[in-house]
Amino acid sequence: MDTQKGSSKLSATLLALILGASVFMAGQVWAKGYVTDPATGRTWTKPEYGGTLTWAVKHFPKNADAFTAGGWAAHFTAGFIEQMAFGNWDVPRELVDDMVWVYTGHNMYAGALATSWALPDETTFIWNVRKGVHWHDKSPMNGRQFNAHDVVWNYHRYAGMGDFAEAGPAPIGYILDALEFESVTATDDWTVVFKLKKPLATTVELFINKQTPMYPPEVYKNTNSFENWRNLVGTGPYQLIEFVEGSSMTYKKNPNYWGVDEKFGNPLPYIDNLRPVLLPEESARIAALRTGKVDLVGNPGDAQISNVDTIASLQKSNPELQFYFVKANEGSFIFNQSFGPTQDVRVRKALQMAVDNEAINASIHKGLGVVGPYGVYLQNLTDWSWAYKEWPDELKREFEYRPADAEALLDAAGYPRGADGYRFKLTMALLVRFEPTYAEIVVEFFRAIGVDAEIYISPEAEHSAAFKADTHEWHLMTGAHLGERRPGLWHAGRTIQKVGDRIGSYSKSKDSRIETFYNNANNTTDLEEYFSNVRKIDEINVREHFGLVRPLVPLYQVAQPWVQGWHGEWGMGYTERHTHFSRLWIDSALKKKMMGN
Repeated sequence: MDTQKGSSKLSATLLALILGASVFMAGQVWAKGYVTDPATGRTWTKPEYGGTLTWAVKHFPKNADAFTAGGWAAHFTAGFIEQMAFGNWDVPRELVDDMVWVYTGHNMYAGALATSWALPDETTFIWNVRKGVHWHDKSPMNGRQFNAHDVVWNYHRYAGMGDFAEAGPAPIGYILDALEFESVTATDDWTVVFKLKKPLATTVELFINKQTPMYPPEVYKNTNSFENWRNLVGTGPYQLIEFVEGSSMTYKKNPNYWGVDEKFGNPLPYIDNLRPVLLPEESARIAALRTGKVDLVGNPGDAQISNVDTIASLQKSNPELQFYFVKANEGSFIFNQSFGPTQDVRVRKALQMAVDNEAINASIHKGLGVVGPYGVYLQNLTDWSWAYKEWPDELKREFEYRPADAEALLDAAGYPRGADGYRFKLTMALLVRFEPTYAEIVVEFFRAIGVDAEIYISPEAEHSAAFKADTHEWHLMTGAHLGERRPGLWHAGRTIQKVGDRIGSYSKSKDSRIETFYNNANNTTDLEEYFSNVRKIDEINVREHFGLVRPLVPLYQVAQPWVQGWHGEWGMGYTERHTHFSRLWIDSALKKKMMGN
């Protein structure tokens, strides 16, 4: 993938503040001082404590339990329910792909609730638990010290072991992915030893780059659930003190947090309060930015902006805002291979050739996106993806805009135009989190070749249920196994109906070849054999058009000028979407000056 990171567009006011050039701001600058960020080289005002950071949220998760609600829940619990490891905050940003931590080696991650980890042999993994970490001082945890037994309890729950043997493993398969345990034991209060059923080529990656938040055992024992936000207690830099259904959350600073700013050595967190506010409509989010009612709009709330015209308007009306830019996949449609016309690969090819991605990129993205094509993984993940240079020329042509050839394919597949001009009708399920413009354009391209189509806005719970079901009655649904910018065998596994205990797929394919390659990758200790099998899965996805390839989208994140320490990072690792907020601070003098209070 062609990934670009845009530098901040600072207003004259903000530049004056930083450089000391403004008459009315100069005194503030030199009084406050400034620092140079070792990871980005940027200059910020000196870190300070206090204030509130408000960010816009497009959609809250259905509940607070990552065990049942998946990664979207973990995005919101990350500030107070911690994991064993997270992204290394002081790693140079040129090493961080898309401002999202991707596991490419141990130096990309640092210990969180663990200080370190070890793989003493090919079937043993060890977490060394951090001492001096305390649960929040809230019943029933009451500030007791976090220990290895808490880690064991959580992994038993995720894996369906011990007290959870009857319930079985987490229904969200990517929590543990290919990890299978013979045992998980605490050899003392600070050491957890995992004995694996089999050696894997990617054991360390699966432990440190996966979604395994450490929930409070006593809360579960009292309530038999973590789904109620109000019951949660964590170890993180913030405590959840309020959840207003359909409106907002409020997180309050944990005064006893163990963490220290990796860059500047200060106790964390800086900001007193975090407040995600539900603003489903983009127009409302933009208005809130313009008036200073929100401090940040971006990936932490699934509220990043893809409309180039909107950004141009914002840059013109509010040049003082900080703008960050990446190119990424944003909600590709996956074909349902168990229902209706999309069972036929000729239909899937035709629908791809009916869509002019060049025109879409030129019009709605102003040429700033990347047309592609790609399969499960973006082409910059060279170990994982089937290289485009190896694709046969005829296959490459199947991803070009060729409407006449698309119509001929549909005729050959037995779908001639009827008296009304249409061949058949498709339903496209768009997850409520995604922006609808692309889907609306695709509908018109489909209609041009005689395929009527309608868009169904799918709530999160319904979309998740369809993912887990044997089939569903949507011809296409937005999924996340096409154009992945992050590596992981889980993504390839989502192209088939079921492998072992991993349940659910978007495509509903029951391709035995993919199952074989998936199992081969899962059972090898040879890294190149692992990658070879993943690339074979990617090749099948490409050749048989598992999804509708769309241009990579230019995504923008925007922050107020008084938000300091943020370089547009999406998070600090897998599902760690606002962990980094504890490392940001508010320039209170600038905010007061600009807001007039």
